[in-house]
Amino acid sequence: MGKVTPVNRARRLLFRLDPLVQIGLLIALAEAYRLLRRLIPTDWPQAVANAQHVERLEQVAHFAWEEGIQDWFLQFPELVKGLNWFYLSSHFVVTGAFFVWLYWRDREGFSIFRDGFLLATAIALVIHWRYPTAPPRLAGTGIKDTIDLYSGVNVGKPHRARFSNPVAAVTSRHAGWALALGVGVVLYARSVFVKALGVLYPAAVMLAIVVTGNHYVFDAAAGALVMAVGFAATAPFRVGMREPAYADSR
Repeated sequence: MGKVTPVNRARRLLFRLDPLVQIGLLIALAEAYRLLRRLIPTDWPQAVANAQHVERLEQVAHFAWEEGIQDWFLQFPELVKGLNWFYLSSHFVVTGAFFVWLYWRDREGFSIFRDGFLLATAIALVIHWRYPTAPPRLAGTGIKDTIDLYSGVNVGKPHRARFSNPVAAVTSRHAGWALALGVGVVLYARSVFVKALGVLYPAAVMLAIVVTGNHYVFDAAAGALVMAVGFAATAPFRVGMREPAYADSR
């Protein structure tokens, strides 16, 4: 039986603490993002003007589908209430569960996705600052705020922003995170059923953000593009890198 040296003990301690360090880092950075976004001054006239620019762009490109999609779903109030709940509850819960799962499934994959998510979110924060954009429900274009209408929850209105910066529609973090999460599940899950969930989850999120009036289709596309940039910039530095010695529990 080999002698337990101080170096081995330190490696084992770091191995045991690593999950707490990684989870704590993600929580701290998510909170820093949330705080910084709330500190960005809200320029409502510019945000509404930018939202109208986005809508005109969609009309020219023939994918201004938000009002038609929402009108169809409004025929089924209970379904809309379900999408309201899904929009409010799934974003952080599902993303957090994904990272915990991926940490234990594949440490290198966890590092790749952690870095990609963090850089993409930082890029999105800069876009929110430089291009404030009101969501469809606040842009005066006829899109309803279904979360307020059916669930009585204010997720951000002029002078009454309770939970978030309401002029951060571009880019859609919901859509970007959900798409990257779905890719991660498809890549690292072993079960066909779980892989299928990885395909369905981003589609459900994109439907929810449109039906609830929180994002344009353009916002979702921009969110996906920003995530792609985040991964393209960080993944090459992670692929093939060996884990630090303390990550080996043996």
